[in-house]
Formats: sequence, structure tokens, C-alpha cells
Amino acid sequence: MKKLLFLNIVLLILLSCKENEKEITLKSTEFLELNEKFEIYNGSIPNGWNGDIMVAMSGTVLADRRSVDGGVMWGPRIPLLGGAGRILDETTGDILKLDPGGAGKKPENFMYRSKDNGQTWVKEDIVRHPDINGWVPIISGCEEGITLRHGKHAGRLLLPSRVLIDYNASNDSLLPYHYSSANYSDDGGKTWHTSAPFPVAGTGEGALVELSDGTIYYNSRNHSRDGNRDIALSYDGGETWRDHYIDPTLPDGPPRVYGNKAGLVRLEIADHDILIFSMTDNPNGPTAIHSTAGRINITVWASFDGGKTWPVKRLVSPKGGYSHLAAGRPGTPSQGLIYLTTEGLFARFNLDWVLSGKDWHEFIKN
Repeated sequence: MKKLLFLNIVLLILLSCKENEKEITLKSTEFLELNEKFEIYNGSIPNGWNGDIMVAMSGTVLADRRSVDGGVMWGPRIPLLGGAGRILDETTGDILKLDPGGAGKKPENFMYRSKDNGQTWVKEDIVRHPDINGWVPIISGCEEGITLRHGKHAGRLLLPSRVLIDYNASNDSLLPYHYSSANYSDDGGKTWHTSAPFPVAGTGEGALVELSDGTIYYNSRNHSRDGNRDIALSYDGGETWRDHYIDPTLPDGPPRVYGNKAGLVRLEIADHDILIFSMTDNPNGPTAIHSTAGRINITVWASFDGGKTWPVKRLVSPKGGYSHLAAGRPGTPSQGLIYLTTEGLFARFNLDWVLSGKDWHEFIKN
């Protein structure tokens, strides 16, 4: 009898330990990994990489090299893989990389296509149509493009872009006249059209995502004023932009300077418009218009209503600079992960970490 009682007590202790282990496991789902093992954007990048990050349909993470295990191990640098102008065609799985153009350089009429997740590339001629003002926009400094999933424009390829007047980035008197826009293709990348200009001039280096109702949310830097981010929406697949406002929460780099490149991504959570935004967070930044000294404290914000409000923010690292974001894909090694690059830093984390362990359902408004 005493032996049986002893065994029961041991069993209860073991069960209690098991329950505690389960509770600890459930509460310990936050994940953040920071590493500096390969160089991120510093203004002069070998291989043309400026920090752009994307995730292929297979879950392969693409920087200027590839990771097939969700960002743990990385292969060697691959020519052509890095750089601006990339978009994943979710219809075919192909990765396209348009000539981005840039300061002093009008974009040329070609692109590269990869059918093997960035390992090899084939050059193709394309057609680019200018905007209503006659400009062919550049893509450098913008986030990755997207494939639309909803409505009559499903399958459309859409890239954020920007117009540099005279392709001149060194003349400060032109800053108030540059503007954001978008490039879109309905034939798999052979032909590209340019959207109407963003509602506000002085903008550039933007990012866009598609919301679950088909609305395109555009978040842009402003080069000609201090303050927060410029936002506009599209209800026609990125052809025109309406309902402009300045976001009351999201900063555009240090105050009193001319903005900063941000990251933006919609997480792969069905039927929910959960967005992550990345930006330096330094309210006491410098006053010089071209200063980058105040680009520190790279931080992420979370929205649970498609960018209307941003109730959560969390510091990732004291480092900072231009930033880029990408989201993992369900059913792949990248599932549930969020990827961020900024100067001198590559980060992987999850939504649980952003929310400090809180359940994201608590932030969904009924």
C-alpha cells in the first residue's frame, strides 16, 4: 500500500513537471535573432545589394545570397541576385529583376528572370510606358514588388517606384517635385505601365502591400519636409492613388531631416491585415537636411487593421539606416518568421516577439 502510494506521488510530481514544462513552452514562443555575419547596406555594396530581402514561393530567403533553411545558413553570393527592382511572380514562381535605374540613370528596357529561386538568370527585353508626365520612374530605394491576389486585377505584378525629375538626386531644389508612383504588369513582366503620380510631391522610396479586400496601401518617404510618413490608397490595382494622409504614428526617420527608407510587409495570416513597418526611431535626431547620423534604433511597428493604427512598437537594435522587411511563407522553413535588414544587421524574429508574447488576436478589433 505504501509502495502504491509512493508511486502515485511520483506520478503526480512527474505530471506536474510535464504540465509546467508545457506551460513554459507555450509562454516561451518569442524569437529574435540578430547577426552581423555578412555586410548589410553601407552605401557601397559589392554585387549591387542594398539590403533588399525577399522570400520565394519555396520559402528560400533571398538577399544577395540564398538560404533554404529559413535564414540559418547562407550560400555564397550570386551574381545578379542582389539589388533593387525585384518582384516575385506568385503565378509562376519566377523572380523578376527589372533594371532599377537611379540617380543620373534612366531605367533601361530589360529585366532578368530566374526560374530556380535566384540561382540562375536570363536577360529579357521589356516594354516600359512612361507616366502622364512623360517620366519613366526608377525603382532604386523602394521595397520589393508584390503579386496582387484579389479582385479583377489578381495576378498583376506591382512595384513601388519613384520619379526623379531629370534623374537628378543632387539638386536639392528639385526635392519638392520628385514623387512616388508604381509600375504594374498584366502580362507576366513583358510590358510595364506607370501609375498616376502619388497625391503628394516630394515623396519617394516607398513600399506597398495589398490588403485582404484588394485595397493597395502605399507608405512613402518624403524628401521635402520633416514629419511622419505619407500614406495613400488605391482601389484599382495600383493605377491611381487616393485618400492621402500623414500617418500620426509612423516617423519618417529623425525629425527635421528629409526622411528615410522604411521596410513594410503584410504577414501571411489569412483574412487578417497584419502589417509590420520598420524605421529608425530617434526623436532627437540632427537638423542637417542630408545628415544620416541620427538613423539609429531600428524599430518595428505592428498594425492589425491594414495600417489604420499602429498600437505596438518594439526596438530591434541600436543600429539603424535604410531598412527592408520580408515575411516567411506557410508550409516552408520560413513559416512564421519576419526578416529585417538594416545597416550592419540581419535580423529574424516572429510576431510573438514583436508583441512581447501577447496573443495577436487580442489586437483584432471586432
